[in-house]
Amino acid sequence: MDKKRYAFLLIGFILVLILYVSRLIDWQIINVEEYKERAKKSNAYSIRTDAVRGEILDVNGVGMAVNDTGYRVVIDRMEIDRENENKVLLTVVNMIEKLEDTWIDVLPIEIKDGKFEFKDDRKSQITSLKRSLKLDSDASAEDCMKCMIEKFGCQDYTMAEQRIISSVRYNMLKTGSNSRITPYIIADDVKQKTMSVLSELSVNIAGLKIEPSVVRKYVPGTLAPHIIGYTGAMSGDEYEKLKDNYSMAETIGKSGIEGIMQEYLRGKPGKRIIQMSKNGTMFGMAEKENAVPGNSVYLTIDSKVQEAANRSLKENVEQAQKLGADDCKCGAAVMLSVKDFSIIAAATYPTYDLNEFMNNSEYYPQLASDKETQPLLNRAINGAFAPGSIYKPLISCAALQEGLVSQDETILCNGGFRYYKGYTLRCMGVHGNIKLENALAKSCNVYFAELGRRLGADVIANYARNFGIGVKTGVELYESTGILAGPEHSKKVGSKWYESGSSQAAIGQSDNMFTPLQLATYTATIANGGHRYKTHLIRKVMDYKKENVIMENNPDNPELLSEAGVSEENLNIVKSGMRNVVLSGTATNFRNYPIALAAKTGTAQNSGNDHTTFICYAPYENPEVALCVVVEHGKYGNVSKNVAKDMMDAYFSNNVSN
Repeated sequence: MDKKRYAFLLIGFILVLILYVSRLIDWQIINVEEYKERAKKSNAYSIRTDAVRGEILDVNGVGMAVNDTGYRVVIDRMEIDRENENKVLLTVVNMIEKLEDTWIDVLPIEIKDGKFEFKDDRKSQITSLKRSLKLDSDASAEDCMKCMIEKFGCQDYTMAEQRIISSVRYNMLKTGSNSRITPYIIADDVKQKTMSVLSELSVNIAGLKIEPSVVRKYVPGTLAPHIIGYTGAMSGDEYEKLKDNYSMAETIGKSGIEGIMQEYLRGKPGKRIIQMSKNGTMFGMAEKENAVPGNSVYLTIDSKVQEAANRSLKENVEQAQKLGADDCKCGAAVMLSVKDFSIIAAATYPTYDLNEFMNNSEYYPQLASDKETQPLLNRAINGAFAPGSIYKPLISCAALQEGLVSQDETILCNGGFRYYKGYTLRCMGVHGNIKLENALAKSCNVYFAELGRRLGADVIANYARNFGIGVKTGVELYESTGILAGPEHSKKVGSKWYESGSSQAAIGQSDNMFTPLQLATYTATIANGGHRYKTHLIRKVMDYKKENVIMENNPDNPELLSEAGVSEENLNIVKSGMRNVVLSGTATNFRNYPIALAAKTGTAQNSGNDHTTFICYAPYENPEVALCVVVEHGKYGNVSKNVAKDMMDAYFSNNVSN
């Protein structure tokens, strides 16, 4: 360091020191009595300030859960006289409703025929209300309202007004905004008209403020709601678990990626110090710690393929209905990367709108009450279905590896499998003496029923687990493990297992119930030579500005969960058979597809029309993707194949003529 620079630094230090000493003299000597008196008459409070939530993006950086600018209506209770508080709250709510906008109303009570009654389908909210009010579990809606009316001092208002005031004041308690120093958000993401009108009126209404806010938007809301999940206010139970690090007023991820990645998305709250006089007047405020925005979470989902899957499932369910499958109303589809088992698309039909879910309190009860289609069910990851004949490639792998069949051995198919006394399993054709690869192409039930008999249920189950069936795939979200048919499961449910069940299981029937995600994982394991990697949805996490990587699932270094335990030679035989399914078997509509693929079709018997299932991987020689499609009660195999084609068209869009 040169002498000149050193001298400047020294002079600067001396000047700072002089200022500091001067301030100390002012505090401790000159004006000491004034500052002492001021301190006696005031209190300092620390208020937590929320951080901007991180965004969720697809693999290409396309926003799926993003932050938009909006406006919210805020009640600052410090500016309202206590005796006028209910009147102000009521006035503001009435204005919002007059402007045909919505306010935050979480009270599970309505007025019917002049009485307070609990709303239908709000059991959890009703339980939480009773707990908050410290009432017995058998308390009525009238009991709850009586308690709140007294607690919130709104005896002199009409029933409708009492309900509004109670709803707002109750939610203040729930969100931790009951303290007068904590502003309360009475309406979020209001319309432009509401913002303009209330802004003008706020001059004459004490405590009413219109503030810009960050609003969570889902783009579009119907794209992947079962994967993205949603945010919301904390329940009492959640707050008890999180209260050491969270304020009651904070929004948290409640499900899906929003929930699983909460700590990454949340950011770091800031801290604001306010100075208040003894009479409740604020005269000072300072930012002690700035809030740090949450991180950006990149998924492995390709929005383009996801959208294609959504659209095609809808179209083909409707097509199946037109063809006579009246009970066909639902389906699911999953596409994986063969390289690292990242999820490219995971679609469920019917889907729902996350934006509507977040903004319309009546929307959830509507979805929850639909017991027929269960739109809230993530069918791709948690729906369990009998696979039908798409299970046969796995049976082929197991029988070859166990030495119970050879590539060239023939098994006679005369239209029915009658090995067990009193038991006959029908085949869709009469195939005569047939070899493995052709049996796969023609989906011969007799051939695979015989392989199932030779293998036995326990051996089949062991191979199934190696391929990712009947076990968790590793995906970050909650997932079903499905059901593997066999003595173990039968014992668990208290039923008897019969030897003939192995033959049924081998053709994808019996008690077998697997998720589309498991079936896609199994297909990818065949495609990549028998290595089962951890299936995942998270590609990487970056900071909010998307400059620095916080964590990453490296596609070049996937996590190995198991080996199939099948030799390369035997796998190649099965792959060849799956290629024959396309060239000469049950999926010849893909014979001229621009990308060569290997596949297996299936139908699964159940009550009503059969489910139609389909698995495939492509390209055949150098696989990139594997997928599974299930159309419930689809009856016609083409509907599942159509969905697969649309998804591959979207993925291989640069190479495929649509």
